[in-house]
Amino acid sequence: LTYRSTGRVTSSKCRSMASICVPSINGGMLTRPSLTAAPSRSTASLRTATTSPERQAYNRAVGLQHRRAHKYRGPGARASSQSETVTTIPRHEALAAFARPHTVLGTIVSVSSVTVMAWQYGGVLELYSVVAAALQAAKAIVSSVLMNVAIVGINQVYDKKLDRVNKPYLPLASGALSSDTALSVVAVCTACSLILGVLSGSSALLWALVLSLLLGIVYSVDYPGLRWKRSPILAASCVLIVRAVIVQLGFFAHALGRGLLDFHFPLNLWFAICFMTVYGIVIALFKDLPDVDGDSKQNVRTLSVRLGPPFVFKLCLALLFTAYASAVVLNFLYSSTMGSYAVGFVHLVVITSLTVASKRVDLESSASLYDFYMLIWKAFYLEYILLPFCTFAY
Repeated sequence: LTYRSTGRVTSSKCRSMASICVPSINGGMLTRPSLTAAPSRSTASLRTATTSPERQAYNRAVGLQHRRAHKYRGPGARASSQSETVTTIPRHEALAAFARPHTVLGTIVSVSSVTVMAWQYGGVLELYSVVAAALQAAKAIVSSVLMNVAIVGINQVYDKKLDRVNKPYLPLASGALSSDTALSVVAVCTACSLILGVLSGSSALLWALVLSLLLGIVYSVDYPGLRWKRSPILAASCVLIVRAVIVQLGFFAHALGRGLLDFHFPLNLWFAICFMTVYGIVIALFKDLPDVDGDSKQNVRTLSVRLGPPFVFKLCLALLFTAYASAVVLNFLYSSTMGSYAVGFVHLVVITSLTVASKRVDLESSASLYDFYMLIWKAFYLEYILLPFCTFAY
């Protein structure tokens, strides 16, 4: 059973008795050729066709598109169940989806957490005024968010064909945002981020921004020697270097007012680097699980394509269990405060919750895998909230 895209849905097409059309996520429509091929069939005969295997498959395909549009809350077309019309997506919603909000929130939480850790370690609030420290923190957060938007924007520009299959709800793939607009947003965000980095007077912040941008470029841009996302090892390296190393070191040093490596590493910073290294690998591997179909068609040989979703899913769970089990043990054995015991218990609750949720994941369903991927991101946010409370005895 095949479907073809016939452009935007028009009222004349939707009123036609010879075809059944349903608005799709990207503003097109799906038609069932088997109905249009027999114009002589009566309305009664069309109704009896609803029980045919072809019609059942058609209904499942349409239902999946509508569930994805609702589940991912993307900027795709929203169709009414009673009137088959397409709602125009406001520009601000398309831009918000283009920024990939879950990554923006992850950047805000991680930079804020590392900043608080640095304040605790260096007694920053005792040496400087609260206003001065808050201003430096604001520069770090705003510049990192702008750079985050630029990096995910570059990825969407070069993944446009892939996203039409894997993520049709994204603004570029759905047509809600043009490539020219996307490139303009990327350019403005990159320029503003680097300008803030220069104006901050912090070499550590500027290095963190520049290195993140370079890794984002080599990960996504489709030029000879680049497009590292084609290699599972190189793709995972890009993600974990940014999330596990650059964020911890660059923003920690910036909050201290030091150079990139011009400080003594406290134990909780080492713990953050090691934990987020494992977490970065998990995110890098798991994000490809819902996209296996599109990656296979575009010959992007991710680990999920090479070894299959079941293997990668189990590998990610094993890595998460290792990271959280280590956190529980360290917080109980080397804690210096009662708060550390509480943090260890929270880690135990988190990994138990992730394990239970993993039992309900349907590995054949992209939507189910994406839901669990978002749950991993929520645990990621929580971990950065917990990190400032991880105090280990020397």
